[in-house]
Amino acid sequence: MANRIAPNPFTPKSGMEPKFFAGRDKEIELFHKKLVEAKHRRYDHFCILGEWGIGKTALFKEFKKIAQTRRILATYVSIREFQESDRFINATEHLITHIPRSLPLKFETLTNFKKFLSGVGVTLPFIGGGIQVSEKQLSGDPQALLLDALMRLWKDLKQQTDTIVVLLDDAQNYKPISGFLTIIKNVLSDDEIQKKTGYLFILTSTNIGWDEFLKKHHPIGRFFTPVLTLHNLSEEETHFLVQKSLDSTGVKVSKSILKKIYEYTEGHPYELQILCSYLYENQIGRKITVRSWDTSLGLTLENLGQILLDTLIREASDRERQLLKVLASVEYPLEWKSIIPLVKNMAKSFPSHSVGKFLSRLLEKGLIQQPKRGVYKLPDRMFREYILRLE
Repeated sequence: MANRIAPNPFTPKSGMEPKFFAGRDKEIELFHKKLVEAKHRRYDHFCILGEWGIGKTALFKEFKKIAQTRRILATYVSIREFQESDRFINATEHLITHIPRSLPLKFETLTNFKKFLSGVGVTLPFIGGGIQVSEKQLSGDPQALLLDALMRLWKDLKQQTDTIVVLLDDAQNYKPISGFLTIIKNVLSDDEIQKKTGYLFILTSTNIGWDEFLKKHHPIGRFFTPVLTLHNLSEEETHFLVQKSLDSTGVKVSKSILKKIYEYTEGHPYELQILCSYLYENQIGRKITVRSWDTSLGLTLENLGQILLDTLIREASDRERQLLKVLASVEYPLEWKSIIPLVKNMAKSFPSHSVGKFLSRLLEKGLIQQPKRGVYKLPDRMFREYILRLE
């Protein structure tokens, strides 16, 4: 028993809460400020942006714990992917049936809310205290239904809390029915909600999913402010997270490996969890050293390929892949004038006059970045390593 190694402390799955939370001091400080403002009946709904795997869900789960430590009720809703065929009523149904699901209370205590749901075609409870929609189609005006649902829920909970924090994760999934965000805004702007309830809504979205609301002073972009953008962890935060995660395991990591972990992941939370998980599994004698590196990196790239990178690469044409390999051949961004000779050296038949066209396509697909005019680079080190291994 004494020789057993502790369970892997890293969580290499998107959306999973890390065993140890690090960084995000600015975002947590803002959240504390918003909770204080809510105590004084100022409910300033805001939005957090970030790309895939950057830690939006993990931050939301940290928010929920913080709120409930302060005896403030909080609920987490993962917004499903809506389709063009969906209507506002479908999004309303999803929201009003998911808001109460992660509230830390017994569902049968929500007498007013239950009565409302029963009246609009939703039956409850079933095993586990959740909710289910009956075969009858939910009908009515979506905005009125959402307003009524929130008022009824507040009536049941106002003796237990002065604020209900609603964490809506992945708001970009509303894009096929983006007008539903206007319905949420209208409900939260309603006098009855503002004067008689204490809801604080916080949204997350991908950057591209929120872009349309940041243009031309869109009402949604003005309503959910401030807009914070999550970035990768710093090198110091990365080292701290890795070492803190290993503290209770008895497994040690060398300084050289700590440096390589940051060098290759650049502090990206999801890539960090995958790589460290494989490094932990490949430890030798309770030590993570350079002997574990190549195997762990290869497995990490294979994992990333299966869940993301293979799909991205399939979007690239043969010519575009050749350009990706050129950009991967160096460790720094390339200027336009440097790309053409490298392309011709790698693929003599590549038409030089078409390089600009293919670079533009790669930019549109999000496969490369343009840090400044006439300069191009791959998104990160892991993507570069993946490209270098392509046949």
